[in-house]
Amino acid sequence: MIQRKIIALAGVTAVLLGACSTADIEGTPLDGEQVKGANTVKSDSSACVQGAGVALTPEDPAKFPKCACATKGGAARCVPKDKVPSNVASQLESCTQGGAGVCVPDPLVKSGGKAPPTCKSPFGEGRCMSVCVPEVAKNADLLGRGEGDSCAEDERCAPCLNPLKNNEPTGVCEIGKSAPACDAKSSSTQVPGPAAPAVACPYTGPPIVDVSKFDAADCGDAMRCVPASLVPASAAAMLKTCAAGLCAPEKSIAAGGQYLPKTCSAVAGAEGRCLNKNIPQVDAQKAQLSRDTCDASELCTPCFSPLDGKETGACKTVSCDAPKQPAKTFTPCCNSQGTARAKCVPSASVPASQQGNLDDDNGTCQKGAELCVPNEMLQPNFKGPACAGSTFFTGDYTGVCLSDCLSFGFIQSLGISRGNCTKGFKCAPCTNPLTGSPTGAPGCPGT
Repeated sequence: MIQRKIIALAGVTAVLLGACSTADIEGTPLDGEQVKGANTVKSDSSACVQGAGVALTPEDPAKFPKCACATKGGAARCVPKDKVPSNVASQLESCTQGGAGVCVPDPLVKSGGKAPPTCKSPFGEGRCMSVCVPEVAKNADLLGRGEGDSCAEDERCAPCLNPLKNNEPTGVCEIGKSAPACDAKSSSTQVPGPAAPAVACPYTGPPIVDVSKFDAADCGDAMRCVPASLVPASAAAMLKTCAAGLCAPEKSIAAGGQYLPKTCSAVAGAEGRCLNKNIPQVDAQKAQLSRDTCDASELCTPCFSPLDGKETGACKTVSCDAPKQPAKTFTPCCNSQGTARAKCVPSASVPASQQGNLDDDNGTCQKGAELCVPNEMLQPNFKGPACAGSTFFTGDYTGVCLSDCLSFGFIQSLGISRGNCTKGFKCAPCTNPLTGSPTGAPGCPGT
């Protein structure tokens, strides 16, 4: 039945954009300038760079041996490490042709680290960066060649700013800008990087990411298989695996992680959001969730669990969303010594195959609209523990322990005993003693 914890999608695809960066998006640009979320300047406002000094100089690429660069066909040369700034070398592939070195893209070798060509990425202004840069190679299928394919075939258009990290500079647009090294007495302070519009929450424009770049196989309708490296660990465990990684909703991918799910009316009229039904924890509850006004690939998932009123996370998948209505919980029923052992659940949320032994608990639940369902049976994939029982009519039998809140009926009760079940439960047989056919009791073989 309805489980309390629903998968929260926040962050599942946020790193899809965060990973669309060059090797410098979180570190230092290829000319030795240090940029990480801000521009570094001296306290007297003259720009300086911690660790600057070694810099690339223009060279004929033919002077250096070729690298077997990544897997995307990019051209790079094995340049000795002593000719490359250490903070840059650490972000490039190592090579051993002609001695220890790093694979520097041909254009940067030839220009000596001059500014790469400008391009227009889906996230704003960018620079054409070689797929020989490991991070670019890793995300080459996600990054395009820029508007009009302005970058070379072995390059991708990396954005200047990362919209998912408060517009922090990625470093690619700082390449080619020189700055003096800071001496031991210099102090550095952080000043804000250049301003640029971030991806709005919610995002409602044209797709930021082309979902067709990802395989749909094995993921289900409106889901795509994205590399596991692009999904936060906190969300990875909640997503279905696929051949190339993990299955994520197309809508969230296309919106750069800023997709606001549609509001809908969930179980018992509670506030909910339309979430893809192929998300494992949504799929596990599909029998109890309605579609309402959601798309064919979605189910209306409540903001709060109707069992205990706790938030499910369905209405907080992005920062600009939150529940608008208070929680609605099921009415308690089947009270025993002051303890409610079941809940009144809308009949429409109970599969027809499970309604036969449920009733309205003598009017505690709304007659004709609700059924009193034992608490343990409200959990997904409930299976009653095995038991053994015996009655005068059936003799010895095996079965599963089910709550005596269920309505077994007079005839059925003649063939059911408590057996070795705990107090408040009866041992329901797995085989009908009159017909020999399976009873379908949850937990019996075949259920």
